Amino acid sequence: MSKEFKKYKARIFGELYPIISDEEESFIVDVIHKVDSLMKDIAEKSDSVDTKKIAVLAALKASEELLVLQKMMQLEKYQSNKIMALLAQENITL
Repeated sequence: MSKEFKKYKARIFGELYPIISDEEESFIVDVIHKVDSLMKDIAEKSDSVDTKKIAVLAALKASEELLVLQKMMQLEKYQSNKIMALLAQENITL
């Protein structure tokens, strides 16, 4: 059974955007809030009033956060596999 798509209206950095998604509403709200917060934080720290530049900088920041988390997950997976291999060597089952 496929998920149902829902329509949302999101105000991000003062602009209204239509969003269509099959994700849970609470998740969409979190995503919208994250993007809006990133853009507002960048705008407060920047001399630029160019919305496009602020949006690109927000996308770069979000991408950086994603890549850091992905690296952390890869390291956790590697360490977990190492531990499982050591347990297997010692014939220890969980």
